[in-house]
Amino acid sequence: MITKKQKIILIAVAIAIAAAAFICGVTRNSNSRVHPKIAPVVEAVYALGIVKTDRWYHVRFGMNAVIQRLYVVEGQEIAAGSPLLMTDSGIIFRAPFAGIITQVAFRESEMAPAGQAIMTLADIKTMYVRVSLDQKSIVQVRKGQKAELSFENLRDSRTEGIVESVYPSSNEFVARIAVKYFPEGVLPEMNCDTAIVIRKKDAALLIPKKAITNNEVEIERKGNRIRVQVRTRSVDRDFSEILEGDITQEDFVVVRPKKNSSQ
Repeated sequence: MITKKQKIILIAVAIAIAAAAFICGVTRNSNSRVHPKIAPVVEAVYALGIVKTDRWYHVRFGMNAVIQRLYVVEGQEIAAGSPLLMTDSGIIFRAPFAGIITQVAFRESEMAPAGQAIMTLADIKTMYVRVSLDQKSIVQVRKGQKAELSFENLRDSRTEGIVESVYPSSNEFVARIAVKYFPEGVLPEMNCDTAIVIRKKDAALLIPKKAITNNEVEIERKGNRIRVQVRTRSVDRDFSEILEGDITQEDFVVVRPKKNSSQ
């Protein structure tokens, strides 16, 4: 015959078993299963670029001379052979190529010292983008990589370029980017946001970062759960790309909730 004390013990055990079963069920159900997703990924080096030109022409005198006449003003676009200025001795300086006048340092009737730049002409048809990078970034940049460029406050300001060369310059590392066309209004010495594409994949296999523990992922395949070793690369805050590992898009990836440290 079961005593009252034994009944209490049996009831307590039953309650404990039921509670354990409930907790296990909640824990199991709180795990989510998702298929890996296929999406494009782009890895890029981001930096601020400066528009440069290969052709500059600085008007300088071999000896002190007075500027008799100026034929151009700053900001004026001129054709090759156009007159630039005339000295008091009647010598006329002409533009060796077409471009834009970026500086006029002296005025008519002023004495210009020998060797000093009096006027500067820039060729806007030979512009490129110069990007200064740190050592960590420059080692990833190679000749031939694509670059995306954008100019703030310019309509239709996005354009593309190709890394033409990578080289050291004084105490910096430089990538020179050749650009097929610049948006209207872009001039030498303007800044542009530059993204050099290091790696691009149109169909990458992505899984939630929460599914990865110590380079392992638990997957469900044909009703069976197995753990798979993986090598991944972070894509954003929530997802990682599978670089190596026996995971397919048909598998289910088990995503466990983050454990509460107080439990």
